[in-house]
Amino acid sequence: MLDISIKLVIIALVVVCALLILLILMQRPKQEGLGAAFGSGMTDAAWGARTTDVLQKGTVYLGTAFFVFCLVLSILTSKRNAIEGRRADAEGATAAAIVAPATEETSVADEIDEFEKAKKAEQEATEESTPAPVSNENATPEAEEKAPAEETPAPTGE
Repeated sequence: MLDISIKLVIIALVVVCALLILLILMQRPKQEGLGAAFGSGMTDAAWGARTTDVLQKGTVYLGTAFFVFCLVLSILTSKRNAIEGRRADAEGATAAAIVAPATEETSVADEIDEFEKAKKAEQEATEESTPAPVSNENATPEAEEKAPAEETPAPTGE
């Protein structure tokens, strides 16, 4: 129903715009611009000698109708957007309930415990994969040459 109302208001607004354009172009400007294209005799014959009064009143009425239709159109579209927004929020909430049902509530402490357990398991996995350090007892002389020598303090002669 709301979409039909919006379409009707848009159609009425287009008609009012077209008529308003025609009325403005038919008015006689001071310099006889586009108003002269319609001919002064034609408008005088149609509406009498007071043509400018009729065209000015028509412009005022159509201008008022233009603003009213614009206001009604903005109100109707805002209502439609609000309804669609509520509908989208409701669909999103039901989709979230379907994806992740709240059967068991977890606290922050439970999540921290799970994180710490995962961190410990990761550390144990890295310790198992790294080789044990090689002691100097089993080292070859070539390895000793490459390894930096430890400096020991020289004995003092006391």
